[in-house]
Amino acid sequence: MSRSVKLYDLAPSPHNIKVRLALAYKKIPYEKIAVDGMNREPVVKVSGQPLTPVLVHGDSVVYDSYAITRYLDANWPSPPRLYSADRATMQKIEEWESFARNEATPPVGICFGEAFARAADPARLKKANDMINRAASRVEESLARTPYLMGESPNAADFALAPMFFYGTLPDSAAKLSPIHSFFHKNLHVEGSPRTREWVGRLMALES
Repeated sequence: MSRSVKLYDLAPSPHNIKVRLALAYKKIPYEKIAVDGMNREPVVKVSGQPLTPVLVHGDSVVYDSYAITRYLDANWPSPPRLYSADRATMQKIEEWESFARNEATPPVGICFGEAFARAADPARLKKANDMINRAASRVEESLARTPYLMGESPNAADFALAPMFFYGTLPDSAAKLSPIHSFFHKNLHVEGSPRTREWVGRLMALES
């Protein structure tokens, strides 16, 4: 496709990480436009709403990471694919996406809220850790059968979930990247789950 691709990107956000990984996996070149979390005016101007990521492809403007990954597959249909033409496979991907929304995203959202609170609430942090570890147990079970959630290669299910678990599996070196990384390294921990940790590392390596 000849039309330019721009991504309005708030780097620490897992939803933004998800889209960057999908773009890297499909080898789609793009221009990254860094967004200041305290100034959403450029995002509102281009998309009419304040949340990132926002993908601009020619005259098309797409926001919400789930909508963006579908847009990428529809407009760059060559392999590797994020979704599937097979109905049963697509239903399974959507089940994992629902799991990401309802089980893996909330604990990370809690921790982001606590990171910016005047004083972090230990009870809320404990709740977040309990939630992320319950979610990790299901992922760990799935990865016992295949290297990715649904087989030998990643798809949209992996990209929806891995950025969430990334913040619970940060190595010591990542704590130095930013105050946000330091906060998560200290306060959100996926316990054990070696397959999940290795899976997160392989997926995050796509961006580098």
